[in-house]
Amino acid sequence: MWNKDRSVFLSLCIVRAMYGVVALCCGAAPFIVRYYDNVITATGLPSVFLPLLITLYCVVPPALAALVCLDLLLRNIRRGEPFVPQNVKLLRALSYCCFAVGIVFVYFATLRPFAFVIVIAGGFFGIILRVVKNCFEQAVALREENDFTI
Repeated sequence: MWNKDRSVFLSLCIVRAMYGVVALCCGAAPFIVRYYDNVITATGLPSVFLPLLITLYCVVPPALAALVCLDLLLRNIRRGEPFVPQNVKLLRALSYCCFAVGIVFVYFATLRPFAFVIVIAGGFFGIILRVVKNCFEQAVALREENDFTI
């Protein structure tokens, strides 16, 4: 039967598998970008090999930071500590990672307008995480207040 412990465990497994996916993508990025570049230059569009490769590699640090934050957040939840100040900090850092991805893709979006989808998605997810962070912050304050109440 499915329960919250299994759900958290599955989420942890997925997050940890994503470390490998990020590493694999880092190694395969030049080949994938070269293939994409060959396809678009065949249609008459100018090459974007170097700008896209630089953009993708610049997104790796915030992606890894987000994975670390998710890993720590899930570990805290698994230990039964969802409403602690550390989780608020982790959610804040996650939102900054989303905003960073959006900001990095702004330059590439000037070359390929479809990339504005990633800019908008990064901003949107960043805002959602800020709202969740604010909810967690209130929950932490309520929990601390209840802990001091006799």
